[in-house]
Amino acid sequence: MNQHIELAADDTVHPLSKLYLHPINPRQNGDPEDTKAMAASIAINGLIQNLAGYEDPERPGEIGIVAGGRRLRGLQHLAKNGSGTLDSKEPDFAFIPVKVTSDPMVARAWAGAEAATQKPLHPADEIAAYAAMAQQGNTPDMISRAFAQTEAHVRKRLKLADLIPEALAALRANQISLDVARALTIAADPEAQLCVLTTARAGNWNSGRVRQALTPDTIRSDDRKVRYIGLTHYQAEGGTLSADLFEECSYLHDSALVDRIFNEKMLTEASKLRKSQGWAWVKTARETWLSGNDVAGLQQIYPTKNDLPDGDETRLEELEDKEAHFDISDTERDELSALRARAAGDYTDEDREKGGIFVIVDRAGKLVIEGAYRDAKRPETPEDDTGGRVSSAPAKPDLTEAGRLDLQAVKLLALQTAMVDKSELVLDLFAWQLQRAAPTYASPFQITLTDQTIASSVEDGWQIDSRLSNGSNKTDFDYRKEGSQAESFKAFQDAGKKHRNAVLTRHLVRALSGPQGDHRLDLYQLLVEATGASVRKVWTPDGPTYFSRLKTDALDRIWAELLDIEADSDQLRDFSALKKGDKVKGLEKLFTDAATREALGLSRDAAAAIDRWLPTELRQAN
Repeated sequence: MNQHIELAADDTVHPLSKLYLHPINPRQNGDPEDTKAMAASIAINGLIQNLAGYEDPERPGEIGIVAGGRRLRGLQHLAKNGSGTLDSKEPDFAFIPVKVTSDPMVARAWAGAEAATQKPLHPADEIAAYAAMAQQGNTPDMISRAFAQTEAHVRKRLKLADLIPEALAALRANQISLDVARALTIAADPEAQLCVLTTARAGNWNSGRVRQALTPDTIRSDDRKVRYIGLTHYQAEGGTLSADLFEECSYLHDSALVDRIFNEKMLTEASKLRKSQGWAWVKTARETWLSGNDVAGLQQIYPTKNDLPDGDETRLEELEDKEAHFDISDTERDELSALRARAAGDYTDEDREKGGIFVIVDRAGKLVIEGAYRDAKRPETPEDDTGGRVSSAPAKPDLTEAGRLDLQAVKLLALQTAMVDKSELVLDLFAWQLQRAAPTYASPFQITLTDQTIASSVEDGWQIDSRLSNGSNKTDFDYRKEGSQAESFKAFQDAGKKHRNAVLTRHLVRALSGPQGDHRLDLYQLLVEATGASVRKVWTPDGPTYFSRLKTDALDRIWAELLDIEADSDQLRDFSALKKGDKVKGLEKLFTDAATREALGLSRDAAAAIDRWLPTELRQAN
């Protein structure tokens, strides 16, 4: 029989092989790491809570689990792989306790009730629980198995346990967010942590500002310069750093040392490239792009293209067509790259003798070659002491800088004039730019969309539609992986207008802001009415995000309003006598627990009013 659990009157036992995840169970998709953690927890603690199942007539002889999907996956993982630990005892897989019904309505109620009533621990309570177990000598691995969490999650919570008491108290009172608490862990000492905590709480700082205040003169390890030189090189030169477990980065304290190593390494790599590739000169650029000053007086030169044999040319066209339709394998992609490289050709010996290249370090910390270039009018130059040519002052260009800029302007004017009547092309191009998630400097339109805040300040406060999270306007762009922009745009057009409109919609919606002052309230109200938007469709008033943040007398008023009771009633006096935490729980159950409503004797109309209820602060704007 399973350990740590007793059978109730309506419980039965069934072999694990007869149990399956029923389609009405809300937990259809399980994360492998979460499944392993749940299996470890069951192996140590036993099956503390029974499963709930439905005798579906479509699958006679089996029990469909409608509540307890994570536990079922954990049991199946244990049965297949074992616990792998000595301090555990696997359950008897022939006798799994299940609460069973043959009524489909009851089964659906069980499935919905478990999904609605499962609430995670407040982060402060979770931190305290892990810390208590750690003080008793338990390792992070043991704690993770006991709580059905990953070891990485436990280690991060234990890191938060080292915060000063004032910070933990502020987190518990929801005066700071979990992200701010995480940022405080990088403080060098308790005094610095307390100082920033005080300011952050008073100024309602976000985690980014907290990190900036705690690391004012540092460089992050994900900075392009640090990625290029490497932490090992920096530390070998005597550089110091402090780690941020939650950002998975470090903060380097010596920016001057980073700059010195960066410059030295770039010059060394430039010298190697000059010798290995035979260029007359190789110059370094300090930014991630070539500026007008870098290439002033220079003329760009291009490789001499090769004519491929007819068979290779045909194969190149076939592979490019497959790439445009997203139907290309990794092996074919490598073949395509090789054919393109052959077709692109190479620079001549004369190009290399008279020209040169630039090297830059891109945003990912990779050395990238730009060019080649040669002087527009290049005189003979003496050799330096390394055998390379010393760059002389470039010849003065025939056209002034103002004239060059005017030519660029008129060239752009011609394109804009031609496109101003091409609405469909403009919309295609704009939607493609949004889908690429590229920064403006690498995009046709100089337009930046800013994501508006829709996430809760409380961890897992509410669910966000995946179209909105996937439609983020934040960029994570690497032009080296993009390939041909023309081919990418043509493939986007081929996907059709429906795809284009979906991309435009989700990206533009993520930039949509709420009412900010009376001058925009009427438009906001119009959009709400036109779309049927409702706060209660995406959020149910709860403890972490609302009730715990109210004053206790405000909780009393809401209780009286929801139950429609008088201020001098015994029911309100009983509620007013409760501790704030109990009031918060009571109000939350009023919105989520059918049994609570039934116990209070609420009518159908009263329950419907609760389902429509909104905080006062939202009534005018919703």
